[in-house]
Amino acid sequence: MRLLLIAVAVLAFIGVLWGPVTYVAWRLWQRGDAAAFRQLRFMLPAQLMAAVALAFTADVLGMRNPPALFAASTVIVSAVGTGALALGRYIARRRRR
Repeated sequence: MRLLLIAVAVLAFIGVLWGPVTYVAWRLWQRGDAAAFRQLRFMLPAQLMAAVALAFTADVLGMRNPPALFAASTVIVSAVGTGALALGRYIARRRRR
């Protein structure tokens, strides 16, 4: 039972972390910008490393309530990654015109 709970938690973490950026790339692909999926090769591992690094840093520094800090850092890294992908594609599209 504990292993199942850990698996669900990891899937939820990955879904929250990579879901929004994958959705933005998919929406850009629907609009005819196939290059957005190429950026995911770099964005997804970078998001994972940033979220894990923030979680370990919070644990090493001895901050209170590490699960809440882990969840907050996951949401923040996801939002920043999504914004970076959308902004990067917007800037690239503006330069082509």
